[in-house]
Parts: sequence; C-alpha cells; structure tokens
Amino acid sequence: MNISAYPDEFARRAASVLGATIEASVIVREHGVSLRAGSSTASAARCDQAESMANSGPCIAAMDQHSVRVVPEISEAAGWVAWRDQSLREGYSSALAVPALVGDGIAVALNLYSRSPDPWTPELLTAADGYAQLIASMVRVHMELAELEDVTAGLYRHMSDALVTERAVGAIMHTNECSEDEARRILESASHHRNVGQREVAETILRALVDVDVPGQEEQGSTA
Repeated sequence: MNISAYPDEFARRAASVLGATIEASVIVREHGVSLRAGSSTASAARCDQAESMANSGPCIAAMDQHSVRVVPEISEAAGWVAWRDQSLREGYSSALAVPALVGDGIAVALNLYSRSPDPWTPELLTAADGYAQLIASMVRVHMELAELEDVTAGLYRHMSDALVTERAVGAIMHTNECSEDEARRILESASHHRNVGQREVAETILRALVDVDVPGQEEQGSTA
C-alpha cells in the first residue's frame, strides 16, 4: 500500500510560494477522522499529527466552523493543548488554518506555521485560501479517479470488509504516526459517532490518501 505523495507536494508548493519563513501542513477530515495528509517539513508534520491525534486544534476548528482561524500567538492559544505544546516545541510563534470543502462530510485545511509573530497579511490570507481550495480540488479528483478505477478494475468493492478496514488502519497509522490500537479506535469512533458504516469510512480514507494498485499493473510495467 502506497500513501499518495500529492498532499506533501502541495504543502511544499504552498510553503514556497507563501513565504520563505512559512511552513505548511495539510489535514484531511473525513466523517470525523482527522489525518495529517502532507507537510512541507518534519516540524509541521509533527504539529499536525499532534492535532490529528488529539482531534483538537486550529485546523479542526477551521473545518468544523467553515472559517479561517488565525493564531497570532501560539503561546496564548487556549484549549488546544497538544497542538499548542508541540508547536511551541518546534519553535513556532504563529499559525493560520484555512479550510476548504472537498465533498459531503469531507474537508481539508491548510495549516501554516511561522517562527515570526503574526505575519498573516490580507494578501497572504487570500493566497492561502487559493491554495486550500486547490488542495481540496486535488483531493476530490484523486477520490474520483480512485472510484473510477474501483468500478473498472473491481478493487475495493471486491475486498472483504476486514481487508478494507485493515488497509485503512494502516493508512491512519502511517499518516498520524500512531499505534494500531489508536488507529482502530479512531476508525471505530468515527463510524459510531457519525452513524456511518465503518467500511464506508475506511473506503473514503483509502480513496483520498492511497494510490490505487490496479491488478496486473506491475506486470504490465515490467514487460513494457
């Protein structure tokens, strides 16, 4: 199973365009499951992983409330203890979270980190929103392509519930850098509290973040 690299690439592009001192990370939220999907640096990744595991932070709030969250001083942020403490350990001073809708029950947020205080100008906010919308579009396209490949090649629909769940657990473990028990808890909690079938949640995670392995693809590539 290969976790797709496109969220990392878009996080790196966002960081490079928005400013030399900006670092970026992307969280995907699907039916209550929050996953750190991609990051421009290891420091930004650790902050978003802490936020995802705690299910609390500016990105989560931005997606839940459908509004931008500006954190001028991370040290003064209240209520987001795990994210705040990790961000301060990484040396960040200020942060910005910009949400974008992917589809029903699915959203992304672009989390931007700065080691200097409150650099969020109106121009930067506009550019960040554009990148967040672009990332949401790419997630949407990736999911649509995965669904099309599933229909034509018979991938996930031919898998047992157990196998789909196991693959989703593996994806959660990889993106959030958590244990198997924690990944299962996240998946089961989302299914229970959102009244959505566990298989549906698992398939959506796979379509959003995992590159599809089409049967026979490797053999075709080796004989080309």
